[in-house]
Amino acid sequence: MENSFYTKIERLVLVTILLSLPIQFYAQPVDSLQTYIAASIRNNPAVISEYNDYKAMVVNAQGEGQPSDPELSAGFYLSPMEQVNVKQYATFTVMQMFPWFGTLKAGRQMMEYKAEAAYQKFRLDGIALAYEVQNQWYQLLATQEKIKNIKDQLKILQDIEQVVLYQYKSPSMMNGPKMSDQLRLQAEEASIREQIASLEDVRKIQMQKLNITMHRNADSPLTIPDSITLREMPVISWREVENKDPMLNQLAAEKKSLDAERVKMEGMAKPMFGVGLEYMLNGSVANPMMPSMNGKDMLMPMVKVTLPIYRKKIHAVRKSIDLQKSSLDYSYQSQQDMLRLQYLSIQQRAADEKRKLELYRKEVDILHNTLHLMTTEYVNGTSSLTDILQTTREQIDYALKKAEAYADFNTLVAELEKLASGHDYAERSHSK
Repeated sequence: MENSFYTKIERLVLVTILLSLPIQFYAQPVDSLQTYIAASIRNNPAVISEYNDYKAMVVNAQGEGQPSDPELSAGFYLSPMEQVNVKQYATFTVMQMFPWFGTLKAGRQMMEYKAEAAYQKFRLDGIALAYEVQNQWYQLLATQEKIKNIKDQLKILQDIEQVVLYQYKSPSMMNGPKMSDQLRLQAEEASIREQIASLEDVRKIQMQKLNITMHRNADSPLTIPDSITLREMPVISWREVENKDPMLNQLAAEKKSLDAERVKMEGMAKPMFGVGLEYMLNGSVANPMMPSMNGKDMLMPMVKVTLPIYRKKIHAVRKSIDLQKSSLDYSYQSQQDMLRLQYLSIQQRAADEKRKLELYRKEVDILHNTLHLMTTEYVNGTSSLTDILQTTREQIDYALKKAEAYADFNTLVAELEKLASGHDYAERSHSK
């Protein structure tokens, strides 16, 4: 444990370097999402707070395992104390106490495991923040995709309006479109523009929210790709999820800390040993019984042992530790069950999203082709404007659902990565 702990101290330096690097270090011109994930972990106050808690625990652990300070006591006689062979002026005593064997080591290990638990909490918050950034990112891209799709439909209606206006003005098109069709098109276009404006407001708020998550100015510019693309669902085993989960590792570290605390308390329940020296400052007397000892200072070795008679508090601590360990065992099992449910749920939801996505793709393509045919038929007088407007609304509806399905599926990928401790920048820095 000691070697791995001090290896972790060396790694802590690497984490510090990572958190202090300028954002250009992370910049990836082809993948701004990774840049923003790194920036959020580097700048987010909550993650920085957990990181500083971890550093504080490391410093505390380095100070553990040391014996208590030696005690120095001194006594002076206001009038010299005359004895048989000397006149005593003062006494000086130095005493060093030592706990039972292994107690100091157990105390140091207890703090090291607490530092490990704080480190896992730091990892947990960083991974959760990376997932939150991805979630916001895909929602932002979906909104942008919706705006683009609606604008495409608006362009089609504007083209039809131009045809209607041209045919209405042409003397040869007596049976062509009516002027009322142009008014209906203008009303539909106004409704679509309102949708676009509403979505643009949503996009602005989403961008501000993402900037605030990265602890930046809300109106800072963002580099956003032109379209949202579907990610591949990674293949991640359950064992990998279980081994890397920060919460499980945190609970395991806390349990080890309790084990070390129990060893420490067992040692404190046993006698403590003390060794010391007493120095007596003496002067000469007039008629000593032993002239050779007259006025000589004296040095006396000392030994001290505590008698641990009052043990009720030790028994109470033991019982408390046992109860805490039992609680941690149940928490560990509960976290395993929750992870397992999430793992299975992601697989099921991903399959469901894939099916819906295929449906929306087909519907969008079919309605797109239908709309073009209906536009041609409308020009020829064989299709009504009502059918075109209805088809346009359906096409917009499915296009919006398709964009949402893209975002939902990509968010599921991010959720699985979170489950497997993806985007663990603390862990990456340790592997360097």
